Amino acid sequence: MSLPNDESFIRQSRHVNRSFSLPFTQELRNRRRLSDQQQQQQLPQHHPYSSLDRIPTVPHDDQFAEEWPVNEAQDVEADVLFPQYKIESHDHADMEAFNEMLDRKMSADTETLKLSKTLSKHTRSDQKSEMDVYDTRFWIYTVRQDGEPTQEFHQLLSEEGRQILDRALKTPGWWVDVQSPTTDDMKALSKTFHIHPLTTEDVLAQEPREKVEMFPNYTFICFRSFQIDPYTEQICPFNFYILIFRQGLLTFHFRSSDIPQKVRQRTEQLKTYMVITPDWLNYAIIDAIVDEFGPTILQVEMEAVSIDELSLVLRRSEQADMLRRISRCRRRSTQLSRLLTSKMDVIKSLIKRYEDRANGDLDDISEDPLTAKSKKAFSDVCLYLGDIQDHVVTMTQNIGHYNRILGRAHTNYLAQVNVELTETYSTTNMVMNRLTFLATVFVPLTVLCGLFGMNVEVPGQNYLDLNYFFWIMAGMSVYCTCATAWGKWLKLL
Repeated sequence: MSLPNDESFIRQSRHVNRSFSLPFTQELRNRRRLSDQQQQQQLPQHHPYSSLDRIPTVPHDDQFAEEWPVNEAQDVEADVLFPQYKIESHDHADMEAFNEMLDRKMSADTETLKLSKTLSKHTRSDQKSEMDVYDTRFWIYTVRQDGEPTQEFHQLLSEEGRQILDRALKTPGWWVDVQSPTTDDMKALSKTFHIHPLTTEDVLAQEPREKVEMFPNYTFICFRSFQIDPYTEQICPFNFYILIFRQGLLTFHFRSSDIPQKVRQRTEQLKTYMVITPDWLNYAIIDAIVDEFGPTILQVEMEAVSIDELSLVLRRSEQADMLRRISRCRRRSTQLSRLLTSKMDVIKSLIKRYEDRANGDLDDISEDPLTAKSKKAFSDVCLYLGDIQDHVVTMTQNIGHYNRILGRAHTNYLAQVNVELTETYSTTNMVMNRLTFLATVFVPLTVLCGLFGMNVEVPGQNYLDLNYFFWIMAGMSVYCTCATAWGKWLKLL
């Protein structure tokens, strides 16, 4: 194996120096420095690695700031060791962190040309969330803003995104909706809103499990919705990730959906009559997602009733597609039941949380005590969630009823097929019995004809008239008539 030259080895040594500049303890750095010095002393003078004595393997304490930038060290600390929550610092959005991330991205874009990933290096999440640069992926809605309350833009880490986000976060009641967030977007939003790394990981990994998690400064909710593929008519589930803050709401999803637009329209109609809070926005999103199940469940109901009525009255030529219809409808009802069942735990957890908040059993993230108006808002949201819970229970019961209808229709269809097969077998047996009896009747005649067809003396062959022939034919006819009558008497014909 060939040894590296001085230039490549110096470059590798610099990378090693930078890796050693992580914020390790002083004792560990001294131990590694002593171990490297002992290894250098054991090398012969003519060995190419002996040039290490001219290159400091471990930097001094004053070199840490030069080799390892402060902001990168802070990123490592924030990702590995999540800092303790502080109300005064984490209760509000940190636009300074967002500006820092934007400046770093803009400086990196101007200094180096970023290459696109090869096909083999695309991760699963990148392939799912990859969108066109010019597609609208960010919507910021402000409840208390007059005029145009919804602003949309393409890139979060841009000057336009910074201005829109800064203006929206100055007033309470904001809602930031993000479609297909990238890793840079999630990193910037995590530092701006003090999102826990576990939440960031769940969003980027598109965690499919529906759940509710409580964090010091926000509540994380994962709620599943679905879309119908227009080409294959298959149910395609996708997740809504909702983060409820004290002053606003943050949502993520990886498919284009009209649910946020419906919620914004509903909010615009009701904001003059009631106080719109982040918790109410969360209820509106969950309500819109649950309402999406209604038309699909109605289609399943109509298909199930139609299959149940037609399973016993269709003609044989029209029953070829019945089994496929039953299988397709049962598969869709099973998928809907799977999506609805897991929502009960999420809604129950939210109801329990809002009941505790309304009763004062759960400490609020703010040091200020809850007012009567806030308690009433929590009670109203709890009441609305109870209505959603009733809808989910009703839909689940309906889906179970339709599954039983489809199961009964499937059983009836198979029973009818078995009856038809039995009738076919009975008809076949009857025909075979008749053919067997007729063959038995004609066997003696065949033997008689075969005997007289051989080279033997035939009765009446010395006479020129046909008397013997007619008598023989008459005897055969009488034999066939008697045999047929006997067969009918035995019910063989």
